[in-house]
Amino acid sequence: MDRNESNEERNLPLRQLEEATSYSKYYDDKRFWRKVRRIAQKVGGSVLKPVLLLFYMMKSDSVSLKDKAYIVGALGYFVLPIDIVPDFLAGLGYTDDLAVITLLIKYLKDNITPEIEMRVDAKIRDLMETKEEQEQEKEQPQV
Repeated sequence: MDRNESNEERNLPLRQLEEATSYSKYYDDKRFWRKVRRIAQKVGGSVLKPVLLLFYMMKSDSVSLKDKAYIVGALGYFVLPIDIVPDFLAGLGYTDDLAVITLLIKYLKDNITPEIEMRVDAKIRDLMETKEEQEQEKEQPQV
């Protein structure tokens, strides 16, 4: 492999992150939370954690505006109703969303503070408790 290929390969993740910013126009908090609540019922905490890490990093004062632009783009792609792999496909639907999100988390991992981790874990617990309560209500006999 020559030196130019090596440099291109090294810059690939950054290029992908820059391309993801084009999806920022699709992001808004209301859409984000609507989708998070909807998928929490299906996918659980392991899928939600990286998404929520990005959300709380975006809200952090210690994250640069440039990095927040990447985050808004990735979350915009996440809330986009039509994406490369439709979300309704069982087992595959969130793979493209998570690929972008995972790449970004690797790039921004130094911005993940203990406070952000705690907020994410608390939100996941809250979402999962809501899920359990809804399931229990369905099981209750109608009077």
